Amino acid sequence: MTGRYILAGVVALLMVSISLTGEAQDRNRRNRRHRTTFSQAVEYHPDSVVISDSLRAVRDSIHKADSLFKIDSTALQKQSSLNAPAFTGAKDSIIEVFSDGQRKVYYYGEVNVKYDNMELSADFMEYDMKTGTVYARGTYDSVAQEWKGLPEMKQGKDTYKMEELRYNFSTRKARITNMITQQEEGLLHGKQIKMMPDKSINITSGQYTVCDLDEPHYYLHLYAAKVITKPSQKTVFGPAWPVIEDVPFPVVLPFGFIPKRPNRATGLLMPTFGEETSRGFYLRDLGMYFVFGDYIDMSVTGDYYTLGSWAIDVNSRYKVNYKYSGNFSLTRSVDQTGEKGSNDFFQTKNFSVRWSHQQDSKFMPGTTFSASVNFSSPSNNRYNSRSIGEALQTQAGSSISLTKNWNGKFNLSINAMHQQNSVDSSYSFTLPNLTFTVSKFYPFKRKNRVGKEQFYERFSFGYTTTLQNKVQFKSSEFMKDGFLDKFKNGMHHDFNIGLPDFSLAKYIKVTPSVRYDMNWFFRDCEFVYDEEKGERVRVEGKQFDTFGITQSYSGSVTASTNIYGMFNFGKMHKLQAIRHVIKPNISLSLSPELGTRANGWRTLEYIDKNGKPVTYDYNIYDGQLNSAPRKGRSATMSLSINNNLEAKVRDLRDTTGKGTKKVKLIDQLSIRTGYNFLADSLKLNTITVDLSTSIFEKVGISMGANLDPYAVDYRGRRYDRFNFLKEGLGKALRLTNAHASLSYTLSGKGAINGNDGSKSSSGDEGRSGGDRSAADYYRRVYYHPMTGEYIPGGWVYYTNPNVPWSVNLNYSFTYSKSYQYTNKELIEKNNFTQTLGVNGNIKLSPKMAMNFMTNFDIMAMKMTTSQYSFTYDLHCFNIAVSWVPSGKFQSWSFRIAANASALADLLRFKKSTSYWDRY
Repeated sequence: MTGRYILAGVVALLMVSISLTGEAQDRNRRNRRHRTTFSQAVEYHPDSVVISDSLRAVRDSIHKADSLFKIDSTALQKQSSLNAPAFTGAKDSIIEVFSDGQRKVYYYGEVNVKYDNMELSADFMEYDMKTGTVYARGTYDSVAQEWKGLPEMKQGKDTYKMEELRYNFSTRKARITNMITQQEEGLLHGKQIKMMPDKSINITSGQYTVCDLDEPHYYLHLYAAKVITKPSQKTVFGPAWPVIEDVPFPVVLPFGFIPKRPNRATGLLMPTFGEETSRGFYLRDLGMYFVFGDYIDMSVTGDYYTLGSWAIDVNSRYKVNYKYSGNFSLTRSVDQTGEKGSNDFFQTKNFSVRWSHQQDSKFMPGTTFSASVNFSSPSNNRYNSRSIGEALQTQAGSSISLTKNWNGKFNLSINAMHQQNSVDSSYSFTLPNLTFTVSKFYPFKRKNRVGKEQFYERFSFGYTTTLQNKVQFKSSEFMKDGFLDKFKNGMHHDFNIGLPDFSLAKYIKVTPSVRYDMNWFFRDCEFVYDEEKGERVRVEGKQFDTFGITQSYSGSVTASTNIYGMFNFGKMHKLQAIRHVIKPNISLSLSPELGTRANGWRTLEYIDKNGKPVTYDYNIYDGQLNSAPRKGRSATMSLSINNNLEAKVRDLRDTTGKGTKKVKLIDQLSIRTGYNFLADSLKLNTITVDLSTSIFEKVGISMGANLDPYAVDYRGRRYDRFNFLKEGLGKALRLTNAHASLSYTLSGKGAINGNDGSKSSSGDEGRSGGDRSAADYYRRVYYHPMTGEYIPGGWVYYTNPNVPWSVNLNYSFTYSKSYQYTNKELIEKNNFTQTLGVNGNIKLSPKMAMNFMTNFDIMAMKMTTSQYSFTYDLHCFNIAVSWVPSGKFQSWSFRIAANASALADLLRFKKSTSYWDRY
């Protein structure tokens, strides 16, 4: 028994020894791996007892841990491996060198290291553990003969690319070779760079440019520069001089700085310079830009001409997110041509007001406010336009609208409107235009209907009322005597009563309706006979001196249907079928006699100067905004016939041979006329014919004509006799006017990848088919195309069908007939106008484009306003050429400027002539 106990004790001792030995070895390995011992991280406590006896395998159950014995977390954080640089990647290999006192690691192939907020990637890195420094560079590919995997460092939001980098993780300093940094719109190149811990950069032998090429076309050579990041980013530099195409210019700047431009800041607006023969040398758009908070800004600019013209332009923009936005512009100018005292001297004063306001659809649901104002003096566009298109505008309009809607049932709209014509200096203002609408509703419709709908449930009612106050005047009449008397006002009420519709013989839809209208007038007039002058005289009443009402009511019945016709040619033919759709519409409207005294009709009886009794009927509300009802009963039948013609053809693109497609032959052919059964004469209305269609979905055609069935008398007036009775059946209808227009658009989709528009420009691979090189589009011609003469060596021209282009051809024709009775002879005038227009654009290369617009007056056989423009992108600069070769706006301009907005005002040259020089 004793031997067994001794043997068991020996085995237990051996197991404890093996276990303690393994734990000691694991601790040694861990300590070597982290290079931090427990004693370095934990302070020594004299009260603690170090247990070294290996036989003490079991702790005393009475022993309790010392509560004062705690690990210093700050010491652990300083020594933690999580705060050391973390290397990842190294696709090729990792080599460690720990000999001869060195502690270096070499990483090859797409290496990435992260340290705090810094991330560095490169194709090769060398990390020195002793100094905490990393060296990064790319590797040279001898096959491709280029460097790959050059270092790229990201620090926060900033990214830096360079050739070589030495970065110390402890001091956070770096030495960099050939680095490029982004500075606003420019690029800052540096050959020898030192980056400091505060992220500032010291540069020697640097370059500042807005050209993004590795070898920039132009730059500012900096002897020394420093990029400061705190408190705000800016770049200061010492002596600097410009270099263009590697040629230094003998202009030296002793010092300078490149500030960080804020998104919006108050500052100076640079002017443009030029010359006009009529107004002299000019300086335009010189002024200031102001920022007022986050929601509004404003610019104030001025123009000055040496011969005395000047202008002030105020522009403002405002925007509140999710609510509204808009802009406002005010211009005041004094425009004069020629010199004072000369025969060609002329002076005029102009102004313009423009305002645009848009409301967000989610802001104030049910209420909408919008504005579009364009109000100016008649000659403002002539003198203050900056483009041909703006100068050609003769019509302008404005609208300010406030709309309130109540759940789609009621709608109130308050508007202010304006129209103007610069040709005759006429203006029209409507202040205000108030419209209130009650949407159509069905008063007898049951909310919870059981069974079929009853006929009375289809009765509907709708109401609209409009109040207007309108004035029309010439610019010379504004605020002169009697101007307020030019205002016309009135109120119109429209009650629409819808009756139940029904079907007649299943195919004819019949819709009856009843209409009641009422007009309110606030002014009237009277006619009296002036015996001294021997003529009738109109006497106008004063504004709001009366209140008058006119009423009109009518009923109508409309019948419509669709008639279909089909012509089948068989499925074996390319043209398989033609479908003809006819939509006739007949309407009969009835109106009783409305020429009553209650509706404002009066009769003036007098003896004229020849002693003859005269009876003259008139309406006291004539000439007002709303028209009073006319005399006489009315029973008018209106007839319209609409036609549509389509063809069904075989689709040749369908490989099965069974596919078909529809082709429109006539989109719409309509014929309209009417007949008044109760009229005293001229009962038949003129006949109107309109046609519109498109051929091959490319050529748009629109034409129309008005045909009069009645003849004209010896003075050119229509009278109650059909034209065929006077002129014969060959001239049953008299053509009074006609119009026609055609439009055809050609376009091509280009695949422009090369410099000259070719799809491929390298090698001979893929040269078959559509994939050809640029050289394939060059041709050498040895014979003159006109004379046929042989040209030694030939001449080369370039053509490429792959370039994108678009050309629109349009033709318009109008005809009208008028009559003039002169010297007891009737003269018939036939008026024709014909114009041919061409406009389009052609992209000659990815960098060069041409736009053109020209018109030709066929009747006058001369060109009208034509304009050609060319643009060419030179990478860092752009060239723009505009030319108007002839006509009223003959002019040209040439402009070259830097693409970067920061230098666009400084590096710019413009030479032009103004079309005003032709006046």
